[in-house]
Amino acid sequence: MRVDRHWSDKKLEEMTERDWRIFREDHNISYKGSRIPRPMRNWVESKLTAELLKAVERAGYKKPSPIQMAAIPLGLQQRDVIGVAETGSGKTAAFVLPMLTYITRLPPLSEENEAEGPYAVVMAPTRELAQQIEDETVKFAHYLGIKVVSIVGGQSIEEQGFRIRQGCEVVIATPGRLLDCLERRCWCIGCYAFK
Repeated sequence: MRVDRHWSDKKLEEMTERDWRIFREDHNISYKGSRIPRPMRNWVESKLTAELLKAVERAGYKKPSPIQMAAIPLGLQQRDVIGVAETGSGKTAAFVLPMLTYITRLPPLSEENEAEGPYAVVMAPTRELAQQIEDETVKFAHYLGIKVVSIVGGQSIEEQGFRIRQGCEVVIATPGRLLDCLERRCWCIGCYAFK
């Protein structure tokens, strides 16, 4: 009788349905939906760009967390995801990394086309959360030359509007400050395609 090896001892192409079921159980990953891609087992299997993988390594991420294992493959397919995980489990990186991957495929912003940015707007309910998301996004984005601007209350709206007009690929905003910026015409979002 042949004993099957554990999923962690197998190459990706050797994984069976049973291995994937055990992998999901081992990491407490569950899904609802159809045509869901397999979770990633490690960063190498993530299908992130080489530059982003270097940024992940430089940021000190050794192994993806369960929410990252499950959500990143979905995000890379531009699928909608509602992820539930504990505080500090890596949820922000789980959506930021696919977002940055998408942005790297778009034309780089320059003086000629800076008005076409930002390419992404991330909404956060509080200033504190927006600042945490900004910190996490910058951790990866600066290695890719992607500019991130946070627009939140408690800071100069004129300065924030100026930074957006200088060109940025990502804006992280609270709803109130975003509305303030739009009403003051600091920037216009009318030319964007929403995904």
